[in-house]
Amino acid sequence: MHLVALISHDTPLGQALSGFRDEAQRVYLHPVSPNRDLDKVIAALEPLDFAGALVLEPSLQTRAFELAQRSSLDAQQVQSADALTVTPGGLIAEHNFGRAIGAALRGVDWDARGASVVVLGAGTGARAVSRELSSLGVRKLAVLATNRPSAEQTAANLAASTEITATAKSDPLAKSLIENADLLLRVDPAMSVDTKLLGPHLTVVDLSPQAMSPLRAHAMSLGALTLSLRDVQAQQIALSLNHILGARFAAESFLDVLHALE
Repeated sequence: MHLVALISHDTPLGQALSGFRDEAQRVYLHPVSPNRDLDKVIAALEPLDFAGALVLEPSLQTRAFELAQRSSLDAQQVQSADALTVTPGGLIAEHNFGRAIGAALRGVDWDARGASVVVLGAGTGARAVSRELSSLGVRKLAVLATNRPSAEQTAANLAASTEITATAKSDPLAKSLIENADLLLRVDPAMSVDTKLLGPHLTVVDLSPQAMSPLRAHAMSLGALTLSLRDVQAQQIALSLNHILGARFAAESFLDVLHALE
């Protein structure tokens, strides 16, 4: 059985997964306080015989990337890591967040090809999500951030086949972008959404830490398909363990545990 550290400020998540073992007895998840010196925690992984670490605390992911000796292309593109694998040649950094969004959407049979998407937020998470959705074939992708420069930086260098709009959330254009979207993905929970723009046609992914955010609750009441942060985290954990242990882990192994927190 392999030890894997779980680094997150999300106390309920850590408690729920503390000592988690899969049916094949391949992994044991060990929560580690993110308040400790991350450099020392990461340096201790190999001496303490850990196979790697899940770095689910976003504020620590840039430093986790910097501490790795090698990194995947996805991690390099966002300069961030949510998984570290211990190898004889040093730590390998991986960033699975964007792929986790894609996997969660595929899990509910949502097809990205030809779709119109609005991403609310900026920074590493929004950039990873935008890159993933663009690569999956969305036709139109709009990034709405607190200001236009942040939105443009987040939406830079996406697939040429995707029509990109990057602007401030306060832009009058934002209303029509949301009204005509197939998917609304809120990465930044601080960004508000006019609930009058929601409807049963819209799929809503809300990464709010709330068990049931008002946005998601209202969307569900209208018959919209919704996904939560826990849905995405289950996919993120499974993908990360796939890299760390070189074995396939199914997100379903974690979904029941995480949904119990909602």
